[in-house]
Amino acid sequence: MPKNQSTAAQSARRASRHGGKYTEALRRAKTSEATPRTPHVLRFLAEHSGNLCHLVGGITAAWAHSGQRVLLLEEAEDYWRWTMSGVLERRPRHRRKKETEPAAPPEPTTSTLWASPDGPGALVRYTCMWEIRHPSRGSDRGWPRTDRSPLVAAVAGALDAYDVIVLLPTSGWSYPDRESATAHVVLGEINVFPDADCRTALPGPGGEEKGVPLSPEQSAAVLRERCLGFLFGFPGLPIRRDGVIWQSNGELPVDADYLAGVDRDMDRAGLRPLGWSLAGRWPDQHRQLPVDQMKDSGFVQQYRPVAERLHTALDACPANRN
Repeated sequence: MPKNQSTAAQSARRASRHGGKYTEALRRAKTSEATPRTPHVLRFLAEHSGNLCHLVGGITAAWAHSGQRVLLLEEAEDYWRWTMSGVLERRPRHRRKKETEPAAPPEPTTSTLWASPDGPGALVRYTCMWEIRHPSRGSDRGWPRTDRSPLVAAVAGALDAYDVIVLLPTSGWSYPDRESATAHVVLGEINVFPDADCRTALPGPGGEEKGVPLSPEQSAAVLRERCLGFLFGFPGLPIRRDGVIWQSNGELPVDADYLAGVDRDMDRAGLRPLGWSLAGRWPDQHRQLPVDQMKDSGFVQQYRPVAERLHTALDACPANRN
C-alpha cells in the first residue's frame, strides 16, 4: 500500500470518530477504492466573497480532516500588473508616467495548510497565475486577448494527486468558470433575514418595530431576489448549479421548521439546499482564508454538517461534465 494512504477500514474509523456510522462509512470507502472517481473541480459562486472566506475555509478544512486530499487552487493577485505591462509600453511617450521594465511573472507557490499525521487527509494551497493577456494579439475592440492555459495546466497537473480541487479567484466570484470547473455551488450571504415585511418604527419609548410576517415561501423568494440576483443579472450560457449554501451574519429569527420550508421552496426553484451556516461575528481578516483556524478541530466541527452535505451532492454527480 502506498505511503500515506489508508485502507477502507481506517477511513471508516476516522469517520466514526466524527459522529458518522462506521458501517456506512466503510461501505462508501470500499466503493471509492473499487471505483476510482475523477476529482471534482469546484467553483463557488458568490456576489460578495469577502465575508465568505471563513465558510470556504471551514468546508475545505472539514473535508481534509475527514481524510480527503484537498487542493485550494488560488489565483495570484498580481497577474494584471504583469500581463498589462506590454500595453503600458505601447502608449505614446507623452502618456507614460515613467519608463518601466516589464514585470516578471510571479512564481507559483505551494504550502500545506494542514496534514493528517496518520492518514491521507491534507489541505494544500497552490497559488499561481490563471491567465495571461497578450497585448500584441489584441481583439477587435482593442483589448488584449486572454490566455487561460496556466489555469488549465494547473488543474490537469493536480487531478491525479487530489480528491477535490477548489478554485479560489482573487475577484469575479459571481462569474462561473465553464472552462475548468466541473461543479458550481452558490454561496448566499444574508445580512438581515427576511422574516417580516413592511417593518415600521412605532412612536413611543420602546421604539418597537412591527411587520407583516412572511411565509417560508415568501422569505425564499425575497432571498433569491436579494442575495442571488447576480446569478441572473448577466447574459451568458446556462450553468448548472449543484446547490446553495447560506451564511447568515446574524442570529436567525426563525426556527428549524421555518428554514425547512425555505429549503423546500429553494429546491422547487432549482436551487438544491445544502445547509445553513451562522457567522458569529465579522471576520478579522477580510477576503482572507482563516489559515490558523483551519487547523483547529473546534473551528472545523461547526462546518462539518455543511461539508458532508456538499460532499454527498458532489459524489452524486460525475466530474466529467461542463
